Amino acid sequence: MDNGDGIVGVGDVINYTIIVTNSGNIALSNVMLDVDILTDLDGNVLVLDSGPTFDSADQGSLEGTLLVDETATYLASYTITQDDVDAGGVQNSAIFIAESPDGTTTSDTSDDGDDTDGNDSDDETVTLTDSDFELSVLKEVDNFEPLIGNNVIFTITVSNEGFVTATGVIVEDVLPSGYTFVEAISTAGTYSDTTGEWLVGQLNPGQVEMLQITVEVLGFGDYLNTAVISDFAGGDDQIDNNNTSSIGVDPICLTIYNEFSPNGDGVNDTFMIDCIETFPNNTLEVYNRWGNIVYSKRDYRNDWDGTSNGRAVLNESNQLPVGTYYYVIDLGDGSEPKVGWLYINR
Repeated sequence: MDNGDGIVGVGDVINYTIIVTNSGNIALSNVMLDVDILTDLDGNVLVLDSGPTFDSADQGSLEGTLLVDETATYLASYTITQDDVDAGGVQNSAIFIAESPDGTTTSDTSDDGDDTDGNDSDDETVTLTDSDFELSVLKEVDNFEPLIGNNVIFTITVSNEGFVTATGVIVEDVLPSGYTFVEAISTAGTYSDTTGEWLVGQLNPGQVEMLQITVEVLGFGDYLNTAVISDFAGGDDQIDNNNTSSIGVDPICLTIYNEFSPNGDGVNDTFMIDCIETFPNNTLEVYNRWGNIVYSKRDYRNDWDGTSNGRAVLNESNQLPVGTYYYVIDLGDGSEPKVGWLYINR
């Protein structure tokens, strides 16, 4: 009896009807159940909710008696559990015994009544459950276009969309070179940024767990981040193309921050250009308002603190005064140089 979800699974009740017939030519007495064997398909012994109990006999005999050609009906029931679904179903077999007038005992084992299944001998009545096994993983990011140096949060969601319990679930998420790990929080299991493994553990049918990994976006490297369901037990995954999910960011690069304050306070002390590290053949030149070069550097790495190394040296410390200057950045990749102004504020 289905519980209303249209699936042979947890909560459904199996109602067994056991038909016992006297096909001989003498009446039988002391007709009774000798044993009822109920197991899941892994062989684990189960217990009926009720029965088998006598219901009726078609010639009116009371329980325990069967006239010639008389049929008695016995009823039993069992409610399917998650363990049964994990095993793929349940099977049931009943053995009845009876006595003839001379005291001879006879017995018979139930048959499933289906000789078209290739088995015309006594075989168990098998109920197969809907035992599809299906896991999936989805990866999302909270900001597709972060600034270099900012944090983003990757959210990995792993789901059990099947009917079978999954155990030993592991999701592998190794951070690519474009990020630095900050922290991770999860609704289940543990994540190691060293191995990149999220040890989820058990996932029941319908269960969803999440992992959030916070990272800092670097100015160079690979930004495509991939999560893979790398291990599990419990069945064969029905759909394996949703066991991998990838997403990345497109950092805002070559943003030129045209004001800095080289006063030694550790904040905004150098002239910053996002992603300049990805152009190792770059050249930076800085000019004062009169067109004199005050600083030049090949392979600039965001380390200029306003100290002049050009011919326009204004004092012994070579520290350029507050004011507006002009830069020319040649990336060394064949593109047009980038030109603009910057302001030194001490």
